[in-house]
Amino acid sequence: MMSLKKSESLPVNLDSENRLTESKTPESEGWHFRTMPEMDDELFDKWVSLVEARTGMRIPQSRKSFLLSKLSIRMREIKSESYQQYYELVSDENRGLVEWETLVDRLTVHETRFWRDDSIFGLIEKEYIEKNRLLANRELNLQVWSVGCATGEEPYSLALWFEHYCRLNSVDNKQGIHATDISRDALTTARNGIYPDNRLTNLPGEYLKHYFTEVGDNRFRINKQLKQRVCFTKLNLLNMETFPYSEFDIIVCQNVMIYFDQALRIKILNQFAEYLKTGGILILGAGEVLGWNHPKMESVSFQSTLAFRRVYE
Repeated sequence: MMSLKKSESLPVNLDSENRLTESKTPESEGWHFRTMPEMDDELFDKWVSLVEARTGMRIPQSRKSFLLSKLSIRMREIKSESYQQYYELVSDENRGLVEWETLVDRLTVHETRFWRDDSIFGLIEKEYIEKNRLLANRELNLQVWSVGCATGEEPYSLALWFEHYCRLNSVDNKQGIHATDISRDALTTARNGIYPDNRLTNLPGEYLKHYFTEVGDNRFRINKQLKQRVCFTKLNLLNMETFPYSEFDIIVCQNVMIYFDQALRIKILNQFAEYLKTGGILILGAGEVLGWNHPKMESVSFQSTLAFRRVYE
């Protein structure tokens, strides 16, 4: 909630796309809300091209209000006067680099929670651990990549499940998780490992009891031994070749492809195939990709999931 010091109540104005901004008035040193000007199609196309060129994310005309809302909020914070002025700032690769990092964090969606999709755990158990008889030597040594990890709920959920699964089966847990995202701020939250209780509503009670510590204000910190199993790294998928790891057993990439057009989705998926070891599994969000075929990959049929297995070198 924003607090404003002003002797009089402030009028609140909403435009057709529910955008709010602030401006100074001659009558008062306080701030009041005003509507942002419209963005013409030419400038909108420039913004779309900039975001797509730098992140791969495509913002269609139908989501113009989303873009304007995010821009308006940030422009208000730094007192930028117009969309054009702000565009000139962030498009400058020298003076606008830090501001661009902040904007990317606003444009990417980080609302997630622990245990969002528990069907992937069943897939990992049945289609990878059991099929490969990995428990025979009483240890589980897996390398997992969580792509687009946002604030860390997905990779930590995976780490929790692996830890609990190994405990129940009296298996030595040697699993590690690499988690990547384009947002530096989101990764900072992930590394801190502290979450409000509303992010934990889907988490089974025994996990909360064994692997979290309450730190006050209805917030919980994931325990140190679980945090140590997850390595967080900033990565733009347009520059995937800079990611120095490979030979993954499992890659989880859910609700990331929705940002990209079909051609870029196929390109990224083809790259993922090369990061898997033979027999490794790629897990995607249901319905995110249609019509992808790769000579080294086969479809994996499992309830409510979209997954592929690498079958050839």
